Amino acid sequence: MLKKHARILTVIFVGMMLTTALSIVSVKASPITVAISPTSGPVGTPVTVSGNATASGEVRVYFVNLFAATTTANSTGGYSVNITVPTLPAGAWSISVLDVTTGDTATDMFTVQPKIILTPEEGSCNDEVTVKGYGFYSGRLITLMFDGIPLTPISRPVTDDFGSFEAKFTVPSMPNGTYNVQASDGTNSASASFNMIPKITLSPTSGPSVTIVSVNGTGFGSSVGYSIEFDTINVTAYGTTSTNPDGSFMQMFLVPDVPDGTYTVSATDDDGNSATAPFFVPSPVMTLEPSTTFSSSMVTAMGSGFPPNEPVLLYFEDTLVISLIDLMTESQALFVDEYGSYEYFFIVPVAKPGVYTVTAYRVSGDGGLVIGEELASASLTVVENPALEDIEGELTTITGNLTDINARVVSIDGNVATIETDIGTIQADVSDIQAEVVPTGYELSLLATILALIAAIGSWLSAILIRKKTPTPTSTPTPKTKPKTKTK
Repeated sequence: MLKKHARILTVIFVGMMLTTALSIVSVKASPITVAISPTSGPVGTPVTVSGNATASGEVRVYFVNLFAATTTANSTGGYSVNITVPTLPAGAWSISVLDVTTGDTATDMFTVQPKIILTPEEGSCNDEVTVKGYGFYSGRLITLMFDGIPLTPISRPVTDDFGSFEAKFTVPSMPNGTYNVQASDGTNSASASFNMIPKITLSPTSGPSVTIVSVNGTGFGSSVGYSIEFDTINVTAYGTTSTNPDGSFMQMFLVPDVPDGTYTVSATDDDGNSATAPFFVPSPVMTLEPSTTFSSSMVTAMGSGFPPNEPVLLYFEDTLVISLIDLMTESQALFVDEYGSYEYFFIVPVAKPGVYTVTAYRVSGDGGLVIGEELASASLTVVENPALEDIEGELTTITGNLTDINARVVSIDGNVATIETDIGTIQADVSDIQAEVVPTGYELSLLATILALIAAIGSWLSAILIRKKTPTPTSTPTPKTKPKTKTK
């Protein structure tokens, strides 16, 4: 009986050994496997790499022999890891996995496809757009198209060794909508969407009332009606019909009589497309050059933000300092230019030292130059005995004003000065100069005398210039007395 039990125990033990051996053999993994998803796509595509390898073993992933990722298989040998497609030319490329435990490898293929990226993805006519391309053949010239219209970048792009390129193009004039931008290397092509949005541009973008403003619109509906508003005021031109077939239009309007500030100009078409742009109405501003001087000197008044193409009357306190000749001929020297800028030089009346106000008035009324509302004012300081540097500044200002006619004093005979210019010879009575100029020191006296002399003949030179460029007057205006109260 003991021998029989011994044999049974031996059989059980051997069976247990065989079972253990079989169990050990079953842990040995099969060769590594790999599957990828998706199997094609552009540069930057996320790809899932999965399969079976040694249980709990390390798995390394390579994209075209370049290390891409690593992971650890689970207890049954399964693994999964995500990678991103690197920058490569178009074509099929290998993705390989390595079972570090066994040294086994497996490979699958991924096809790189072309793509383009637009920055920005929406805009308007004449906007600059950057297009970047990936996954094309290397060393190829790229052709760009906008909704079938060839684009001509400053330099035609060529792909690099990795099949990539970058170029810029200007958006053509098209109606509102979404368009297709395409890039091709002759074999491979890719496209991206571009959204055309409405846009208006103003020229100029600022100015006072009555300024003529040009509105250019693009990206609106094709051949549809539209309107333009300045803030809440409809300024659409009479007889305006519709936009052009490409969604563009051009219209002009006059800035309404509104207070200073920033306003919104808007354009809206019958399809509901709209765009806005800001317009600034500035406050009238005037400066004097120089701002410190003395009696009988010459000063230039410079203004901005004035009503365009309108005359201005200039007062030194209650004294009109506009040349009588300019008044009688309604000289262009009195008029503001089309941009609201104004410049006029005048001789400072005889006045005691002190601070005085120089004021520019708008002209209103019919039948002559009649003062209206105050536009702007500036302070002028009059001194009794100017410093040498003050006089030198005056000489510089006057020289600039008289440069065009090359005025020069050639002789003084008693109280008569002879001045030669490029437009003729002038003789002027300067008998009052000695009473007006009493500076200290020989050099200062000499400079002041010359300055007063030029100031005295300034109006004569102005009259000659006006006769050369001003047509014969049709009426003789009479300016009214400056108002005692200011009207805004």
